[in-house]
Amino acid sequence: MSQSVVTIRLNGHPYKIGCGAGEEDHVTKLGSEVEAVMQSLIASVGQIGEARLLAMVALILADRAAVPSTGKPHSDAGLASSDILEHEDTAAEVLEDAAVRIAALASKLASGITNP
Repeated sequence: MSQSVVTIRLNGHPYKIGCGAGEEDHVTKLGSEVEAVMQSLIASVGQIGEARLLAMVALILADRAAVPSTGKPHSDAGLASSDILEHEDTAAEVLEDAAVRIAALASKLASGITNP
């Protein structure tokens, strides 16, 4: 089996990724998707460190993978429609609050403030 190497760029840094022969375009497209998510995060929370950004990208992509083509999360099985809507509303509120807190923390990190 032949091995190829593709270089992808994430947040301006090159990464050499091994792949099978013929998979180069697919790996390049996957790298572009990861970079797009990362740049969206950077626009939202700023440069908060490579490891944190990659962890957040991984979580976002894992979340996307957990949602089947119907658009409903796997955990909705067995719940009534009204329960699902209530859970979705609650989840949306929690995520909005978390986004505000993350943005505030990112702002503090960017300005060098470490005390709350």
